[in-house]
Amino acid sequence: MSSKVKGMVQLAGVTYRIIRVSTGSYSVVRISDDQTVGSFHLAPQLGVEAKHVEPQLLREVARLAIHTAKTSYVGFARPNLAGLPSASSVTATAAYRRSSSPPPFVPTS
Repeated sequence: MSSKVKGMVQLAGVTYRIIRVSTGSYSVVRISDDQTVGSFHLAPQLGVEAKHVEPQLLREVARLAIHTAKTSYVGFARPNLAGLPSASSVTATAAYRRSSSPPPFVPTS
C-alpha cells in the first residue's frame, strides 16, 4: 500500500501532517521543520510510537486526527446490537424525519 496524506491537524499552534502508511497505521510529520515525530495505529486499540516528542503529545495529535476524520475506517468490531429495538418494531412514520429547512426558492417562469 502506498502512503497517502490524509490531512492536517493543528494542536497548540503547531500543524501536523497525517500520512497513512498502511491499513490502520499512520505517520505524523511536524510541518514547521518537516520532521517525523512518530506514528500511531488504530486497532485493536490506539497505540503511539513517539520519536521526537512526548508520547502524550503524539496521543493527543492522534486523537485529534481521529475526531476530525483524518483517518480511514479500519473495520472495528461490530457493536452488539442485541439490546436495541429491531427495525421491524419501529413504525414507518417514526423512522421518517422531515428536513429541518425548506428547499431553496426556485422562481417559476
